[in-house]
Amino acid sequence: MQSKVYFYGAAGSVTGSNFLLDTGTSKILIDCGLFQGKNAGEENNWAEFPFDPTTIPILINTHAHIDHIGRIPLLVKRGFKGRIISTEATRAMALPLLLDCVGLLKHDAELYGKEPLYDEHDIDAAMALWEGIPYHHKVDMGGGVEVELLDAGHILGSAMAKFTRGSSNIVFTGDLGGGNSPLLPPIEDVTDAQYLVMESVYGNKVRPEGEQKHTRDRLENVIEESVARGGTLLIPAFSTERTQDLLFEIRTLMVEKRVPSVPVYVDSPLAEKMTAAFLAYPQYFNEEIQKRITSGENIFSFPEMHIVEDEDASRRMMDTQGPKIILAGSGMSNGGRVVGHERAILPDEKSTLLIVGYQAAGSLGRQLIEGATHVQIHKQKVPVRCRIETIYGYSAHMDGEQLVEFVNKTRDTLREVFVVMGEPVASSTLVQRIRDYLSVKAIAPEAGESATIEL
Repeated sequence: MQSKVYFYGAAGSVTGSNFLLDTGTSKILIDCGLFQGKNAGEENNWAEFPFDPTTIPILINTHAHIDHIGRIPLLVKRGFKGRIISTEATRAMALPLLLDCVGLLKHDAELYGKEPLYDEHDIDAAMALWEGIPYHHKVDMGGGVEVELLDAGHILGSAMAKFTRGSSNIVFTGDLGGGNSPLLPPIEDVTDAQYLVMESVYGNKVRPEGEQKHTRDRLENVIEESVARGGTLLIPAFSTERTQDLLFEIRTLMVEKRVPSVPVYVDSPLAEKMTAAFLAYPQYFNEEIQKRITSGENIFSFPEMHIVEDEDASRRMMDTQGPKIILAGSGMSNGGRVVGHERAILPDEKSTLLIVGYQAAGSLGRQLIEGATHVQIHKQKVPVRCRIETIYGYSAHMDGEQLVEFVNKTRDTLREVFVVMGEPVASSTLVQRIRDYLSVKAIAPEAGESATIEL
């Protein structure tokens, strides 16, 4: 039978993941995320859905990042009443993430004279439809189609969605982990896919050889240098996965006496909630971490670590003298408490800003890594005098070579690859590499396009 795939979001761009699989007997959404970039409230977020939400019976969510879940409450507000399916860990993390997002979206709505996208009532309505399932649990989609979630190795509970009907299948990869997390097991191999809808965030980049192996050493050096200058080390970090990876690594370095003992502040109420959600689902960690948790070890707790409870405490913390480390959200510096901290430390030559993840085009973080000497923060022109450091070894995404190798493992069964979730140059580069090196048909669809497949 024939099915159609519609590319509604994260096609020709990184964020706003939203795809529709029409099997002829059912319409299935895969992800429903926010568009992100210069600010949390990109114009596309207020656009009407290019489909009728009341006609969609099922939404499959790949993982709990806001550019994959952030418009789900809006979908429900617009009439969706179907099933929402993800792993258990993804469901647990989605609630605090969405509640946190409400505040950012409300701010942007006021700024741009728009109505808020949704509120807490819409989030509650979405969670009432949401069910968590383990990996490899097959769910009937109707019309002979089944879906199975495979471990994507990206963040805790992240999944690839594999749809099968008879002898045909299509895999929506979501985001693919590059094996860089000290907490997660590696991604599952896919060796029998006929169609792939795959990410390409770093499709045009290859990390330096050995970078992952020496990532902890690099972090150690950055901490030591920052402490020696007596400044603040500020790390904008996503509250989901990146903060937990870094807490684990900093804890390890301090327990092993590899770096000086200085205060470590987690200035993100959301990160505290997400860390608790992580610990509630230990089965999603790698085997070593599972054993340590089972033995009673709290892998995220150490004497130097302090949770910053509120904004008053956040301001007081910035006034404390001496070297310190601050982890604060958001990861792309497009909102949250980190922006205020950046305004304070960017002009300080003793301080360091450490960027550890992807920065969307137009975001403050992207401007900083591209060498901006001044940036605009809250309508104020701020000079950049602090050190800007980058460590990409903690990236939760595969690089270009890993993405090609991922495809190579299933090249013998592949009919076509649809490259999405990347900036145009990244997607087009990956498409060309797949064609040239693997002789597999590959395209990078634009938003609004569709493709017919045999499923």
